[in-house]
Parts: sequence; C-alpha cells; structure tokens
Amino acid sequence: MNDIQLLHQQDALQHEADEVVKELKLEELLATAGKPVRVGSSALGLMVWRDLDMTVVCSRLQVDEIARIASMLITSKGVRELRFLNDSGDFRTDPSYPDGLYLGVKYTSSKGKDWSMDLWFVDEPDLQPDLKHVNTMPDRLTPELRHAILQIKSRWAARQEYGNAVKSYDIYTAVLEDDVRTPEQFEAWLRKKA
Repeated sequence: MNDIQLLHQQDALQHEADEVVKELKLEELLATAGKPVRVGSSALGLMVWRDLDMTVVCSRLQVDEIARIASMLITSKGVRELRFLNDSGDFRTDPSYPDGLYLGVKYTSSKGKDWSMDLWFVDEPDLQPDLKHVNTMPDRLTPELRHAILQIKSRWAARQEYGNAVKSYDIYTAVLEDDVRTPEQFEAWLRKKA
C-alpha cells in the first residue's frame, strides 16, 4: 500500500472509530466510572484495523460499577460479545502495570463493520503505559515516522503473532527509538531483540 492509500485508510478508520464512540455513547457511559481517555492507535492516528482502545481513570476500582457498564453495553444494539477480566490484587498478572478491570467488546457498527474494543479501568494512571504514550508520542510523530509505523503495522495486522507476541508498542518502539523504517528492518529488529 502506498503512502496516500495508508493515510486514506487511517483517516477512514479514524472516522469510523469516532462514529462507534458516538453510536455506543461510550464517553458518557464510561464517565460514570471515571475519566475516559482514548488511547492506542485511534488516539494517535495510527489505525490499520478496526480496534478501539480506551482507558478510564477511576478514583478507585469498583467491580459493581464496571458490571453496570457491562450490562449497558450488553443491551446495546450491535454488541455481540463482552469479556470481563479482573487484573487487580491477587489476580494482577504483571506488577509493572497498575491494578485494572477490563472489558473486551466485539461490536458490529451500524455500517456493518466489526470492531474490537479494549476498555481498561485503572486507579493508578501514572503506572498505565498507554496513558503515557498518548501524552508523549504525538509530538514525536513526524510524517515520515507516522508513515513507517503505518507501513509496518499494515504488513503485520493480518499475522497471527500480531497482538500476541508482537504488539503495536513494539512497532512504535522500533520506529521511534531504534530508527526502524521498513517492515524488513522491523523483522531484523525483532530477531535481534529475541
């Protein structure tokens, strides 16, 4: 895909993401638990697939409030799957992240497009990496770096490892910190990192 096609695709996905937020009234719904912040590729203008990430900064984690939000989402038209994860206290899997509660949502928009949503609820925002990224990355994204990230992500989006062994953050790190500019250079970067 050339530069113009990548940017058009990103812009179209960005517009669709905005529509999904409006359709589900996500900001209003999530605001009942805390301050919702759009994070990830839809906040950074780096979209290559239909994935929406939001982190809600809460004064404290309340499972009952997240359950209420989940029940509202379940009854929303287009929501076909919802997953809950308690990643707090004894259940927290990674001590470098804050305690969190998670809702994973599969949604079909009014335009018939399938979306994945990752909704995290945290009470220690300073420990949440995606909140740091959304504040520090935009000023660093020159057109050249943005293109490199979009090019690499578009090549990796269909691969099974993407989202599991290889995350968007790996691509961002390779491009922003280690001068990677092409999918081939990213492959070499991954081999060296392993």
